[in-house]
Amino acid sequence: MASPAYTDAIMLFGDSLTQAWSDGSLSQRMAEYYLRRCDIVSRGFGGYNSDWAIPVFEQVFATKEAREKGYAQNVKLITIWLGANDATLPGEPQCVPLDRYKSNLVKLVQLIRDPSSAYHSPDTKIVLINAPPIIEDAWVEARIEKWKSFGSTGPKPEQNRDKAVTKAYAEAAIEVAKEQKVEIVDVWTAIVETAGGEGAEQLAPYFYDGLHLTSEGYAVLFKALSSLIITKYPKLNPETMPMRMPHWADVDLKNPQEAFDKVQNGRLAGEL
Repeated sequence: MASPAYTDAIMLFGDSLTQAWSDGSLSQRMAEYYLRRCDIVSRGFGGYNSDWAIPVFEQVFATKEAREKGYAQNVKLITIWLGANDATLPGEPQCVPLDRYKSNLVKLVQLIRDPSSAYHSPDTKIVLINAPPIIEDAWVEARIEKWKSFGSTGPKPEQNRDKAVTKAYAEAAIEVAKEQKVEIVDVWTAIVETAGGEGAEQLAPYFYDGLHLTSEGYAVLFKALSSLIITKYPKLNPETMPMRMPHWADVDLKNPQEAFDKVQNGRLAGEL
């Protein structure tokens, strides 16, 4: 069973945009932001769409029974970031029709919210993140370069994404958030506004291959997400959350065990 000081976590759930652990990625920024305050559990799965995300969620999100028995952490907040792969063009293996994408997001929300769900977690705050914009030419060029690096075997990659289609999925996620009354980070709009437009040259600093974010792109997302958390869920503001384990200067050198006993008893663990 986990120590009282380590029972709370924030889960990042999604596709490769969540999975990334590159310099300045969302996972990295969040882990540093909540350093010694709250565990960041990164559950990103490259290439996945919302169809595949549902059965995966049922494996990575603890059941109510597991939490009650102390076998799992309590997820205080979860980000659900899906849509970039769902929005591939019809005929592509990752494509999920828009209506089903929306219903899949609803399903994920309800798995957490519905009292009859095995995953019911009323204390878990839910934040959706929509798909960011894309740079079509850069993306197809990146696919071709990857194809060349593997010896140019198989058919030459063609464009499998369209900015207008991706934007429709981004807008659909906003609709679901409003309908389900959950918060959303509109990263599409945040990046476009920061870039000063949707043009390829304007967006270029925020994407390294036309689809996946650079550190600059993640900085835009992190700013929006952290601002939302502080505003909507002030108890999850790391600046006001208790530090896990006492500061070294607060440990009584003559009786260090006392400081750790307090944490074990939950007196320093704090409640979110």
